[in-house]
Amino acid sequence: MNHHLPAEERERLVTAGVLRHYEDPHPHPALGRSPISYVSTALWRELTALAIAPSAATATACALLRGIAEDAVDAALAPGNERAPRDDLYVTQPAFIGPYRRVVWFQRSGPHGPITATFPPDA
Repeated sequence: MNHHLPAEERERLVTAGVLRHYEDPHPHPALGRSPISYVSTALWRELTALAIAPSAATATACALLRGIAEDAVDAALAPGNERAPRDDLYVTQPAFIGPYRRVVWFQRSGPHGPITATFPPDA
């Protein structure tokens, strides 16, 4: 998924079921104090599957995503990646999401744009 998707393309991906709007507008300190605006349906599906009861699926996914976002770091700070643009991609260390260790990306769409939480393209 391209970091710099125009708003129309993000909405097309929402309509196609690839992305979903994220209802939690709280700023995340590790993401430059930005809220997460979109979540890939694949990541959301994995997070909601961890709920103990179907009625707790949304609350569980939101809490897990907030916790995952707390551990994100700006990809430009990674060794060997110093030339990458700052504040457009945040990454996490692999964490257990269900039975698998997965990395989560938080991609910003353009300068000061919305952030989308997703698995890396190769996951």
